[in-house]
Amino acid sequence: MNRYLLYLYFFLAAKSVFAASGISGSVELDELSFDKIVNKFDVALVKFDVAFPYGDKHEAFVALAKESKDVEELLVAEVGVKDYGEKDNEVLALKYGVTKDNFPAVRLFIKGKSEPIVFDESNGFTSDELRRFIRENTGVYLSLPGCVKSLDMLAIKFMKERKDVNTERKKVLKETEKEIQNLSEKDAPAGKIYKLIMEKILEKGNEFIKTEMERVKKLLTGKISFDKKKELTTRINILQTFQLNDKKDKTSTKASKEDL
Repeated sequence: MNRYLLYLYFFLAAKSVFAASGISGSVELDELSFDKIVNKFDVALVKFDVAFPYGDKHEAFVALAKESKDVEELLVAEVGVKDYGEKDNEVLALKYGVTKDNFPAVRLFIKGKSEPIVFDESNGFTSDELRRFIRENTGVYLSLPGCVKSLDMLAIKFMKERKDVNTERKKVLKETEKEIQNLSEKDAPAGKIYKLIMEKILEKGNEFIKTEMERVKKLLTGKISFDKKKELTTRINILQTFQLNDKKDKTSTKASKEDL
């Protein structure tokens, strides 16, 4: 009897912790609600995990859910899977190639695509990597470390200009220079990077984004100080804003040509 009471105590304690962590911007889904809710969103990031998740990976997912709470087109959700009792949600997890051996597993569901995209955690299971994963595959805006939202919006505008490209992009550069003057001391160094990238794209074309990304990634593989690594990582994050919109525009252009 005492052993049963002890088990019940730990079960209720674990349930309490899970319930507390549920206040995170993440929605709990099950086999009955999954399709009904996921299908309502343009993009859904879903974590399949044990029924009562914990640890660094879970905390990283919770952090992302909180940070993206205002992004209306993005759903961040969790499916708790049990391998005991009635094995709740086990069939749903298996449907997407998830077993208890690879918990936690993250899948990205995009409206119009039949299969979800698998999150590859080889570069780490962090909120930053989850943000990159979403941005690279969907174009949904999620700020990355070191980025400035107002300048990200100008970078997107800069890359979207197509009519009389250089003239229009020079106008956006002027807007960027004005915006930089209003930045805080903390964001000022990032402002210089946005401006420099725009100037280089005007000089060398969109190809600069790819070559600069490769150059910075190569530098990151060398022996550098913590501060230098942070600076270069910020540069990559800012470049990614330009790069993602360049990719999106190329895809749109290709589609238009095929339609013709």
